[in-house]
Amino acid sequence: MTLKISRRLLACVAAAAMLGVASNASAQAAASAGCADDVPQRATRGPAEYTSNSQKVRGLIYKPTGPANGAAVVLLHSSEGLTVDAHSFDPHAIQLAARGYHVLVPNYFEARARQVPWNGRDIRLWEEAGHAAVAYMGTLEGVDPARVGIWGFSLGGFVATDGSAHPDSTARVAIGVGTGQDIFEASRGRRELPMMLIEGYSTFPIISAATMRDLAANLRRRGATVEVQMLASPERSMTGPVWCEVFQHTRRFLDTHLVPGAAAPATPAG
Repeated sequence: MTLKISRRLLACVAAAAMLGVASNASAQAAASAGCADDVPQRATRGPAEYTSNSQKVRGLIYKPTGPANGAAVVLLHSSEGLTVDAHSFDPHAIQLAARGYHVLVPNYFEARARQVPWNGRDIRLWEEAGHAAVAYMGTLEGVDPARVGIWGFSLGGFVATDGSAHPDSTARVAIGVGTGQDIFEASRGRRELPMMLIEGYSTFPIISAATMRDLAANLRRRGATVEVQMLASPERSMTGPVWCEVFQHTRRFLDTHLVPGAAAPATPAG
């Protein structure tokens, strides 16, 4: 089933989810990712909420309508917030769910309101919201709590990766897109797990490849095994084709580490 959704309707769905009132009917609508390897959209979208440090965090949850693969992933928005990023994330979250993943896209700013510049307490509370999101996904029927990953874009990528290096995290893998040590000073937690950092022209010069590699080096010193993936696309904005490439690498990494018996992917460039 191929489902369409307008930008306005998706904004309403995202807003409704954050208010906890998204309907099951709304959850059936999704834009096509428009990627060459898209699969039929056998997935649903609906509201979800969990608690982090006594704060209610709401967002969108995607579930497969076909066979589940037992794995899950949390997708963290950028500093722009969920209402801005939801439209870009939605078709790719649907594609992950259609392939068997349970996917949560939380509004983690509900755990701690965004302010600029952010400080160490902000980062810590956002990272703890990420920990709680991973733990929440592990409680869902059809999800193995040992096979939950976390992914983030820009600020969310720093929260996902730096936060997952903390001993309190239970994330099996972490992925950061367009992120680096310019976001904030990395913390000192140490934990062994696979990570991937994805970078390309689209985030330069806001987050450069150099600051991404600084973060990779920091995470490796703290016990992580970090893969660095440079995008092939020369585009300098987060266009549809760039998002397609980002999520192709994302799925490859998630399949490798979260789905036993998944087909071995081709060795990535870079």
